[in-house]
Amino acid sequence: MDSDSDLELAPETLRALQQVMREQQEQHERLEKLRLLAEKRFDEAQEEAVVDVESIKKEITIDFFREDWQLSQFWYDDATSESLAREILDNTDGDSIVCCISSPTVYVKLMSMDPPNTNNLFLLEYDSRFDVYGRQYIHYDYSKPREFPLSDELKESVDMIVVDPPFLSEECLTKTLQTVRHLLKKGGKAVLCTGVVMLEIAKKDGLGLTTFLPGHRNGLSNDFRCYVNYTSKQFPYKDLEAAAKAP
Repeated sequence: MDSDSDLELAPETLRALQQVMREQQEQHERLEKLRLLAEKRFDEAQEEAVVDVESIKKEITIDFFREDWQLSQFWYDDATSESLAREILDNTDGDSIVCCISSPTVYVKLMSMDPPNTNNLFLLEYDSRFDVYGRQYIHYDYSKPREFPLSDELKESVDMIVVDPPFLSEECLTKTLQTVRHLLKKGGKAVLCTGVVMLEIAKKDGLGLTTFLPGHRNGLSNDFRCYVNYTSKQFPYKDLEAAAKAP
């Protein structure tokens, strides 16, 4: 028969577990502080809260949010998130409206890189943990492509979109691209990250395959690619046919 002592954790294991729990608690407290400040900022418009919120937002990293595989979350590696965020900064200015759709890694990186106007940067995302960004967070369910907060206000007014549909399926990509078409202004720029198997669907929306290969922190078995609907210096087209059709 096992004794109670047989069920006790080894000291090293216990210390490691306690460290993980402490880190999770600290992470929760930081995010909760930001959430409260964000609410204060938008609900009460207090100048003191504005300063605190902007300062904390710059310190947020994707490490604050653990991947939830049930939501099909696979965070980009640092080089990928920085490249995608830099692509946004290089193609927009303080007057541009930008949306990151189901791509929180890019959004978090972008918000930490001193963008010229954070009020015009929006994250459409299902995971409500990202509501720490206040009004800039928009709860989004791809199965309802046009039903989300600010849908009417942002219709055909977005200058640039970076999108990474959560599921590698025709249904998910097709509905997500409905959202892109709904939001993007005429001549607006779109960056799509998804599997190479989605090439034909992407092409129907004027998105051409590029040479850029997005990477993920914990690896991904799918052949993952990047598509754009414009001529990009950083993400050049992989084939000449797409380049010829680009504006």
